Amino acid sequence: MMTQGRPFEFPDPNDRSVNNPHVIVERNAILGLYNQANPSNQASNVSESVRKWFEQEAMARGWAKVMFPNQNTAVLEANVAVS
Repeated sequence: MMTQGRPFEFPDPNDRSVNNPHVIVERNAILGLYNQANPSNQASNVSESVRKWFEQEAMARGWAKVMFPNQNTAVLEANVAVS
C-alpha cells in the first residue's frame, strides 16, 4: 500500500514582507500543486498549460506578479507596503 506525503500548499502572499516580497517555487511544487488540483489530468512536465494554470491560481490567491525565469521555476511577487 502506497502512503501519500503531505499535500502541497500554495504559498501565501500575506507571509511576505517588504524585505522579502518574493518566493521561488520549484518544479516539484508546481507539478504537485497542479496535480492535486487536476487529479484527472496529471502532468509530468511544467508545460505551457501548467504554467498558465499556475499563474491564474497565483493571481487568484492575491499574488501581484508571476514570473517564470526558466521553464521549471516560478517566482511569485507580493504587493507589500511599508506602514
